Amino acid sequence: MIMNLLGSGMFLLGITLLYDLSGHLLMSNIKEAVAILAADGKYQMPLTVVIALMSIGLGIKSALFPFHTWVPDAYGYSTPTSSAVLSSLVSKGYIFMLIKIYHRVIGLDVIRSTGILDVLFVFAMVGMIMGSVSAIRQNDVRRMIAFSSVAQIGYIFMGMGMGTQAGMAAAVFHIFAHGISKAMLFLSAGGLADASGNHKQFRHLRGSGFRSPIAGAAFTIGALSMVGFPFLGGFTSKMNFAMAAMGTGDIRMMLVLIVLVISTWLNTIYFLKTVITIYRKPLPEASYPVERGRRGFCFNASLVLFAAVNVALGLFSQGIIEAITNGLSHFG
Repeated sequence: MIMNLLGSGMFLLGITLLYDLSGHLLMSNIKEAVAILAADGKYQMPLTVVIALMSIGLGIKSALFPFHTWVPDAYGYSTPTSSAVLSSLVSKGYIFMLIKIYHRVIGLDVIRSTGILDVLFVFAMVGMIMGSVSAIRQNDVRRMIAFSSVAQIGYIFMGMGMGTQAGMAAAVFHIFAHGISKAMLFLSAGGLADASGNHKQFRHLRGSGFRSPIAGAAFTIGALSMVGFPFLGGFTSKMNFAMAAMGTGDIRMMLVLIVLVISTWLNTIYFLKTVITIYRKPLPEASYPVERGRRGFCFNASLVLFAAVNVALGLFSQGIIEAITNGLSHFG
């Protein structure tokens, strides 16, 4: 609650200052006024402060590193359904709002001139690594997935930080790909925990993939997508980011490619370790009733649907990317 209020307060303060500078609250009118101010070179520092307040405020609410400290507890201790909604929809809504502000309220050219995108780019790079490192250190599957979300949010802000249309399109596509995969991971982790006496530690999850087959299969598909396995949404996302980086033509190209490789290695360590764990032979002293792993039809159907959408994002990504690119070109 404290972090949420801090982010909301900074965002509202940015709106107040922007109203003071432009004299408008309608998006189109604000953009026209900001363009005039930028062309005349007036109020450059106040305008930079406004953009920084809005960016950091929404960065806090969307769990951008290093403002992510609320995520592990919020995602790790809420119900599986709540964690799925928070990770896939709520945090992404704030990112979409920030993209909309950049395009329709301020203007991407003005945003680039302030250097805010460079700051977001650095935060994203560090977040992609540190989120994965923190995930590796976890013994609780829900907290591991939560820290993985921090790394994946870094992917999105990395695309935004490139400052190009291709980078922004890759970021928007990753919003969908990550939202689908992460919701499936949280739900399936809940099913695996139920099949393990409601334990979330890895040592108790051994064999849970057999006790809850659909949850185990869904978790495996989600994990492979996050790692970047071909024909899944996560693979297409990483390819989009790499191709967008190749188009920048500066040092960001090498930074993106290097961090993508390191992040993929780290993803592989903790996700495949978990997949191996849920299909390992249970501990000799462990005894879990199989009935606890049998969930209702709606639960199983939702996991199957999430898995199908994930595969669809991987196989039919070209049309989706084109639609996103066309939408961004008309966003202003």
